[in-house]
Amino acid sequence: MVILDACAVIAYLRDEEGADVVESALISEKCFIHAINMCEVYKDCLSRGENRKDADLLLEDLYLTGLVVREDMDAAIWKESAEFKATIRRISYADCLALSITKRLCGTLYTSDRHELEPVAEKGICPIYFIR
Repeated sequence: MVILDACAVIAYLRDEEGADVVESALISEKCFIHAINMCEVYKDCLSRGENRKDADLLLEDLYLTGLVVREDMDAAIWKESAEFKATIRRISYADCLALSITKRLCGTLYTSDRHELEPVAEKGICPIYFIR
């Protein structure tokens, strides 16, 4: 089971280094993303000059791959995410939620965000795979 963070999906959409790894996962694995991470993907589309219609079409294409958006925000998720934020500190809330969803689903988090997540990987919170 693969959980994608926003930077992994953005790499895929922009055909950046690591896009092939994400594409392979989308084809061969059950892939999930938290809604907060999807919000970052949508914001990236809009920030790059895509209009809302084109950004929505990109998201529809993602959904056609079978990508599942998780909207979990029960107390266990937000409390765990807050703990990550309080103890790790140099990590975004979106990444904290990605870690929590990864733990909940017993999956592997796919990311290109070495700066924030390499120190987290060393803590062994959950499996993290760097796409580049």
